[in-house]
Amino acid sequence: MPTGDDEQPLGTLTPLRGIALGDTSTRGRSRRQEPALWYVTVTVSGERMPPAEVRAALERLSQEQPFLVSAGYAGTRAEIRYWDESVDVEGAVAQALRLWREHERSASLPPWRVVGLEVVDRETARRRWEGPGQGKQPVTTLGEIRALDGADH
Repeated sequence: MPTGDDEQPLGTLTPLRGIALGDTSTRGRSRRQEPALWYVTVTVSGERMPPAEVRAALERLSQEQPFLVSAGYAGTRAEIRYWDESVDVEGAVAQALRLWREHERSASLPPWRVVGLEVVDRETARRRWEGPGQGKQPVTTLGEIRALDGADH
């Protein structure tokens, strides 16, 4: 769980600091009503598939849902990154958990399961891209689908 240190490695599911995912009460504060942008990374994994088939499936997914910022793939895993608009982090997390399953048949995605999920707010994502350090996750081309570095191809 994050401690507030922005340089600390993030866990599998990273809620905004100070927001407990299970806490849906507003505790006297008004709940945000307008949508915010969330940067989402979903990692799925499962039985080995030919990497070319995984890439083709990700290309079909990007045609069905042209919101993808980028995707990476290997024979046993894939990672997709996209922006989501949601009133709160819980909504973005719920949508992210459904995404692969909802498109599994129509995009002929591998029958893999979510093994990692990260949802961060816009400012956190921008800090990673623009700030110094190893946490940068540059996207060179919008909609880029590429092999994962060091992965089993």
